[in-house]
Amino acid sequence: MSKYFKLINYSLFFIFSFFISTASHADALAQFTPVPQLTPSIAFQNYFRLKQMLAAYEAATAKPWPILQDDRALKRGSRSKRVILLRERLRRTSDLTPQDDIGGEKFDAQLADAVAVFQSRHGLRPDGVAGKNTILELNVSPENRAKQIKLNMARWYALISQLGNRYILVNIPDYRLTLFENNQQTLTMKVIVGKPDWPTPELTSMITRLILNPYWDVPDLIARKDLVPKIIEDPNYLNAMEIKIFEHQEDNARQLSVHEIDWDYMRENGFPYHFRQEPGPKNSLGLVKFEFENKYHIYLHDTPAKDLFDRDERDLSHGCVRLEDPFALVTYFLKDHPTIDDMRIQDILAAGKTKYIRLPQPIPIIITYITAWVDDAGVLQFRDDIYQHDNIVTQAMRKTNTAQEYREGIWQWT
Repeated sequence: MSKYFKLINYSLFFIFSFFISTASHADALAQFTPVPQLTPSIAFQNYFRLKQMLAAYEAATAKPWPILQDDRALKRGSRSKRVILLRERLRRTSDLTPQDDIGGEKFDAQLADAVAVFQSRHGLRPDGVAGKNTILELNVSPENRAKQIKLNMARWYALISQLGNRYILVNIPDYRLTLFENNQQTLTMKVIVGKPDWPTPELTSMITRLILNPYWDVPDLIARKDLVPKIIEDPNYLNAMEIKIFEHQEDNARQLSVHEIDWDYMRENGFPYHFRQEPGPKNSLGLVKFEFENKYHIYLHDTPAKDLFDRDERDLSHGCVRLEDPFALVTYFLKDHPTIDDMRIQDILAAGKTKYIRLPQPIPIIITYITAWVDDAGVLQFRDDIYQHDNIVTQAMRKTNTAQEYREGIWQWT
């Protein structure tokens, strides 16, 4: 989305916020629900749900919850004054209910369950142990959480005009892809997103085709920074990974031998040739790739490294989005295809030949950056600011003192 349209969306957010401060929730829904949808979009619902949650966090700023000064782990069986502070902290956000708060200084089973609830709400592994990462999240102040909620209200509001009746939403900080139909979740899966120094961009586009047994045309920057050093260290790397070198990317390009290239010179002066990885089990894109037009040259794809989905933090790629269960999407996309069914897909994969398939019905894809929302069970969720986008915006907001200054300042940080 361009800066111009972001400015309009964020400016409308402030006007809209002023309006609903004097109108009821139901009245606002009646006047602003997008047509022709019968129910509000998830963006619209999240805007209002976060607004309802905001009051409690703003009230808590007057009496902040306790800070756990020591980051040593607390777990079941622990006994200390810090356990009492942990109990108070979890009570303040209703992760620990009064009927379960019975153990005093002892870290009991009920407290472990409460810690697990808190961890689940913050994208942490719910093991019931208050370790270093959990304590970091526990110590985020109510003031900062309130700011996070407000910021994400603006993000959800900006999405209202983008969400139709059928779309794919990739939320970068949540490491998750979800497919929606008529505002209902049809399919969801874990994803791997870009590293902080190779971030996955926010964008809106349309998935138009998929490729079975894809080649991987290695982007120049990845070739220079990643592959060339590996080849210098291990001359057999290209053969082992089934990667070929060509003079350029066009179909008629001449293939080069690894021995024709002065690799030390290339490391110092850049790599002018083109790497292409052959289809197969070693291919970095796996067995299927989903294409959508974008200026960043990223896409959704399979991966042979399935074990990475067991990690809690999955910012591991060079910007593309790797899918936990790509063939669930393939089945969904091709369910109405006139000539390709699951058996035909298996035949194509077994043959090992690259096959391009245009989708019968292209589907919108929105890759976004949301760090706070309320799920279908009414539970407030927070996620880590993995690319520091929240911090950048918050710093910009501190420099502005009025709503007008803030609106004018939007140009500086969108």
